[in-house]
Amino acid sequence: MSGIAGTLMVVDAMGVLLRGPAGSGKSDTALSLIGRGQQLVADDAVILRQHDHVLFGRAPAAGHGWLYLRGPGLLNVRQCFGAASVAEEASIDLVVDLTDRAQTDQAAGSWETTRIMNTACPRLALAPQRPIADLITAAVAVLAQTIAAKRPVACA
Repeated sequence: MSGIAGTLMVVDAMGVLLRGPAGSGKSDTALSLIGRGQQLVADDAVILRQHDHVLFGRAPAAGHGWLYLRGPGLLNVRQCFGAASVAEEASIDLVVDLTDRAQTDQAAGSWETTRIMNTACPRLALAPQRPIADLITAAVAVLAQTIAAKRPVACA
């Protein structure tokens, strides 16, 4: 097992790992997704394990079900949004890096591949000032369609 900094969510049955520097909006994005009925797996730290070339993540025991928000502080997600708003574990199906780097406008999207624990994962880089929760929901839909059609996600 290994650990990584980030926030892991389940969005429409797919695990989405949010990465970015402190203050980039990972937890704020998680809160927005939770408000839309999605599930929190881990915030700030994600414990990883690999099984049959699939990455899975969960929260450290002390952080399970908690979301740290700048301003309000620690939020007990289960208590505030209900038991269905928290998941024990999720596969990591998509990595979203919150970054200010310039994005290219491509008709096929800005899909790339990143490797975590020697496992290839589809990756998108999104600027924090964009509607991140909406873009993640759309990206998950595109990824689900791609998987259903059994064609690879375009990698840059």
